[in-house]
Amino acid sequence: EVIKTSKVLLSVGRVPDFGGLDIQKLGIKLENGGIYVDSYMQTNIPHIYAVGDVTGKKMLAHVASRQGQVAIDHISGNSEPMSYQVVPFCVFSNPELASVGLNEKEANEKYDNIKVFRFPYRANGRALTMNEQEGYIKMIANTQNHRILGVHIIGAHASELIAEAALALQLGVTASDIANTIHAHPTLAEIIAETAEGILGYPIHVVR
Repeated sequence: EVIKTSKVLLSVGRVPDFGGLDIQKLGIKLENGGIYVDSYMQTNIPHIYAVGDVTGKKMLAHVASRQGQVAIDHISGNSEPMSYQVVPFCVFSNPELASVGLNEKEANEKYDNIKVFRFPYRANGRALTMNEQEGYIKMIANTQNHRILGVHIIGAHASELIAEAALALQLGVTASDIANTIHAHPTLAEIIAETAEGILGYPIHVVR
């Protein structure tokens, strides 16, 4: 198959960069190409911490920021461990992409029954007034208890909207919790609420 395009974007991924330091000579343990750290960002040498892409974990700026907070807190005597269970990622393209939690394949592998619902931007008043009607939000939930498993967005301000979805996963809330939360009108955030309503079977502004 031949696809004609004007541009091609090739993304080959990233690898940890130690800036010329001979990490192994220093006695620091490596793991999967990155610096080994525990859940408090300590290396195998207790007084040396590592954060960011050098750890080979999820290579995102907001993950590195959180790792730094965990390291500082641990040095200061607190003990809140680093967790990678809920990490949103965003692509600042046009339209934007954002995702958090499980995708459909992962959810199907982990749970017996899932519910998936997509709500289009074109059914949202604010999106229409912004002339940003292209896109949708896809929500994945456990059919038994409607707990949110994943949210995926393509459309305007997806990188902003994903924060509510990340909080929902962090707190383990259900589609009912989101649907019953009053969202300001007119806003793009209403799309999240209406997607949750779709999971429950009663979306207002789209035909089921």
